[in-house]
Amino acid sequence: MSRGLQAAGWALDHGQTFCPSCAAARNLSAIEGELPEPSADSGAAAPAPVSAAGQVLEPFPVSAALREPRGQRTSRLLRASFSVLRADPELLVFPAVAMALTLVLGALSFALSISHSGESHNAKDVIFFASLVSAYPITFVSLYCGVALAAVLAGRLDGKPLTAHDGWMAARERVGIIAAWTLMVCTVGAVLRLIERYVPLGAKILVAIVDLSWTLATIFAVPVLAYENLGPTETLRRSSRIFRQRWGMQIGGIVGIGVASVFIYLPFFVLLVAGIASAGATGVLLTVLGGAGLFGAIAVQSALDQIFRVFVYRSAVGLDTAAGPFSQSDLQAPFARRR
Repeated sequence: MSRGLQAAGWALDHGQTFCPSCAAARNLSAIEGELPEPSADSGAAAPAPVSAAGQVLEPFPVSAALREPRGQRTSRLLRASFSVLRADPELLVFPAVAMALTLVLGALSFALSISHSGESHNAKDVIFFASLVSAYPITFVSLYCGVALAAVLAGRLDGKPLTAHDGWMAARERVGIIAAWTLMVCTVGAVLRLIERYVPLGAKILVAIVDLSWTLATIFAVPVLAYENLGPTETLRRSSRIFRQRWGMQIGGIVGIGVASVFIYLPFFVLLVAGIASAGATGVLLTVLGGAGLFGAIAVQSALDQIFRVFVYRSAVGLDTAAGPFSQSDLQAPFARRR
């Protein structure tokens, strides 16, 4: 792989890898020396995935970790992700649409299940199986909007002023792949939920471990769907491979951003609870303010999460991330605490 990169004209500058066109624009020379080859026990190397633009997408070596307190690093990553969103607020359209459709589909599924179950003793079973069925359209909507956001962000990082409409069109072009991946995700999820529901308590621990492993293995699925034309099985392998390479930074960054975002939810959640508990016009006003604020806060958190994943993905496969606010240590180094 290293010889191929050198021969193709890829360049390395301050830990950042550039494709031939980006290297030429920056007057950078080709990579000197060799990058580590895959280990012998990894088996025969599969052909490297290729982006829609024809670029080879192959993981690159991870730089040494920079020691930094977790709280300070989390705050910096959150600010960096938010700076991307603040510079491009149109990215909020995609998680907002996903949340709105999710609420509508969830409410519709719940209402239909309640109407069909009536007062029967198996009402809980009806609601449970209805949730398994409704998981497909809800998951599809979430993935479709996530791919649209990743496509817009990718285009703008590559110097192409894409609009929200372009993002929807990019997701539409991948609708078959998204539908197939959604089917795989929902099938695995349904099997795990059924096992969890009907197995003894001790076996549920194993189910929880498998569920967590599946979640982590698919954590890069949205960027892979947005960048690479891969089927469901190949998407799983690709996402899992990149996760194994960048697990420290991925978990640290995503969890850090998620935990920090909880503090944004709290005021709106308090308003919502207070509104529900209050009567009259005051209760309605507080409920509306709390619900709208919570909706917006969750949309922002979802956008920040997707933005960070796209940057980590681009760094992992060697695409240019210089246009963003993250340093290479942010995207490559494990989430380590200073001793």
